[in-house]
Amino acid sequence: MWTPATSVVSRVYVHSLCDSSAAGRIFLASNSNADRCGELGIGMPNSVKKRAAHMRKAYSGEIYEAALAGISNDHAHGLDSCVPGQRKMNALLALGLFNRGEDGAPPAKWLLSTLTWYTITVSPRWNQLVFISDAPDNVTRYLVPHGDSTPRLPGMRLRAMYDYRTYALEHVPTGAQLVVTSRLDGKLQGVREVSHFDFRTLDDPLDSVEERQLADIPPMCDAAQTLLAGMAARMSMADPKGRWATGNWYWDPLRRDDGRGRDGDSDPQRKLWGAEDEWEAQWTGLPYPGDVAAALTDPMVGISGARLAKTKRVYHVDFGDSVLKIHI
Repeated sequence: MWTPATSVVSRVYVHSLCDSSAAGRIFLASNSNADRCGELGIGMPNSVKKRAAHMRKAYSGEIYEAALAGISNDHAHGLDSCVPGQRKMNALLALGLFNRGEDGAPPAKWLLSTLTWYTITVSPRWNQLVFISDAPDNVTRYLVPHGDSTPRLPGMRLRAMYDYRTYALEHVPTGAQLVVTSRLDGKLQGVREVSHFDFRTLDDPLDSVEERQLADIPPMCDAAQTLLAGMAARMSMADPKGRWATGNWYWDPLRRDDGRGRDGDSDPQRKLWGAEDEWEAQWTGLPYPGDVAAALTDPMVGISGARLAKTKRVYHVDFGDSVLKIHI
């Protein structure tokens, strides 16, 4: 499980939205990105890291302090910069979020897709993923198994609880950290409290159901993990110029009315599945498939080195030797 693959996908690219040497990095010292900053109405703070944070928050909806905490040491936007175990957990989370209904792959049974009906600001960090929500108790209940309930994200446990309804979670199989909080800065601090819910904790080993659910996940190479994790990291983002928006996968912030009727689907079906270095995503309802492809390959906040090609029915998002095929 999670073993790298060696096969290579070959394709002809119709256009590259990202320069593989610089995409996803916020080099505002260059004229083009400085001009882009001006277009977005962003001032020119004193440090490169601060400028990167201002650029990131224009897309992510984070407040400045939350965005700054996610900027990586090389001054990239930090949405995809994380330790290997964190990347694995983020990819696993994507499988839970983006499978739903009878058409969904096995992770649909985890019921994590319900989280996409909550308004969540996603704030990725180097060693943790932060979900900022005004309903952190409910969000946590869909992530952590509690009592004898159906497992949520297999292997997720409550590590600690703090004030401001802040939950510190740990994914035991990967060692990854997830924080759910109502704090807009996403900080994990304050007075420790006792949860009123019967969440499983680090004292509770994985049960046989969780072990089986994890064993059913196909192997996924590192580049594919980055692509899937990137979907989760960008599920609540919007281009400040109005070119694309992912809208937590339940609404369209751009209020488009093109006759497609995607906003009227009350029972969307989703499937995100594959193996090794080839993965496919298909869904009904929102968001627009082109918006997800654009978010993953945006010149400013896309995955560094990701490339986009389009055929009549599919967007191909390639990264390294892996491909994510997003059906239109």
